[in-house]
Amino acid sequence: TKYFFRNREIMRCTNCKTKFIPKYFNQKFCLETDECIKAFSTFAKAAQSKKNAKESRDKTKAMKEGLLTITHYKTILQTPINHIIRLIDEGVPCIATGAIIGKRNAGHYISRGSNDTIRFHLDNIFIQSEHSNSFKGGDTIRFQDGLKQMYGIGYFEYVETLRTIKPIKLSISQIKEKNIIAKNIVKELKAANMIYDAERRMELRNYYNNELGIY
Repeated sequence: TKYFFRNREIMRCTNCKTKFIPKYFNQKFCLETDECIKAFSTFAKAAQSKKNAKESRDKTKAMKEGLLTITHYKTILQTPINHIIRLIDEGVPCIATGAIIGKRNAGHYISRGSNDTIRFHLDNIFIQSEHSNSFKGGDTIRFQDGLKQMYGIGYFEYVETLRTIKPIKLSISQIKEKNIIAKNIVKELKAANMIYDAERRMELRNYYNNELGIY
């Protein structure tokens, strides 16, 4: 508790609760008794320990970030990108099997292994059952059929053209920037909390691709 008298700040000792005039800024203990000196010493050691722990955590974090490769950062960015797809395709059946039940993934039509450049392109990712995505090698033929039936031949042909996008080299700082944008898009879609028809899903993919600014 602070009191003011003749423009001089008066403090109440944290330990013994008596009022005193501090000799230095933010002095919390009066230091008039052995008990208060001991209490101050304990307080100071705890504060220093807390400061050291924070510095250690910050240093460890910086070291870890320094050790992360661009591949690691791409994997980090893939998480909110996939989340965007799940929110756009909420309530939509598996693109390959038409199934609605079971665990659902954000499945890449053109696999990351065959073309890493378009791994973040929202027109290359669709809701897909885990069984179809993980245990059927991507389920390519049925994936193609699903794209044609759900979005039309024209859109399917457009998705095929993504293979011709020239390699894009993003720096770590650029990937970090895109990660922030992607997370904000996730928040926006969560707040909207809507089910979209096929036409609107295509529009949203186009809109958010532009927002991300990767392609």
